Amino acid sequence: MNKFASSNELLKLYSKELLTAPKVSARNTVQKEKIFQSFEISNPTMINITIPERKFNPNYGFAEWLWYLSADSSSRNIGKLAKIWKIISDDSGEVESNYGVYLKPQWEWVKNEIINDLDTRRATFVINQIHHKVKNPKDYPCTHYIQFFVRDNKLHLGVNMRSNDLIFGLCNDVFTFALFQQLMLNELNEAGLNLELGSYFHHAGSLHVYDRHFEMIENIDKSDFPIDISSQSCRLKEGITWNFIDSNYPFPSDDCEKEEIYDYVNNCIGEIFIS
Repeated sequence: MNKFASSNELLKLYSKELLTAPKVSARNTVQKEKIFQSFEISNPTMINITIPERKFNPNYGFAEWLWYLSADSSSRNIGKLAKIWKIISDDSGEVESNYGVYLKPQWEWVKNEIINDLDTRRATFVINQIHHKVKNPKDYPCTHYIQFFVRDNKLHLGVNMRSNDLIFGLCNDVFTFALFQQLMLNELNEAGLNLELGSYFHHAGSLHVYDRHFEMIENIDKSDFPIDISSQSCRLKEGITWNFIDSNYPFPSDDCEKEEIYDYVNNCIGEIFIS
């Protein structure tokens, strides 16, 4: 298993490895692919990708995470920030891949399972469901399940994906789930457990890059520059919980313009994250 200290290291190595990976054709596109890839990020706060060639937008990552926390499957506003959500929406303007829809109803049960038994192996969330096979063929959730473990007084998170594209899917998914890991840590510590943040583990059945990004991964592989450690860190403040965000900083549900959404998200960032 590959082990990384940050998402920058993760992106750099897999860009190099996918350059020479076999090509496959799936869903009318050409990709380079490695199957059954697993890795660990030892510090799940180092998730802001600062490699210039990727042009990662952490403000979009924060916005997407707030949208997940809303557990609202409507793509009305999030689709203004990333057009893919509009593309995969059904006729009602809803998507299947707002992960908060599945995590929120299970959140308290999983948290209590950990509180009641620190050695539990039952702290799992199921995301991909049977009905997804027939409900919306444009949006078949990539994430199958996630699982928490407490070992050596550290909260670890594992995420199992059927499919990840390196440039958009993987970068955003790691960002999102690492924040959920920090959120669970805050809530467990609020309950008196006094845990530390552990590692983030990720397994992808298919890790691939689309042909439109072949040149980008070449440039990422060639990229050689000093990386500012502080700019990579995204850490939630202590005391930030799902209920706190619901009550104080919910993702906008009313119809908003793109600029309004980003202005709102930028204001939230200063209140939720350590600067």
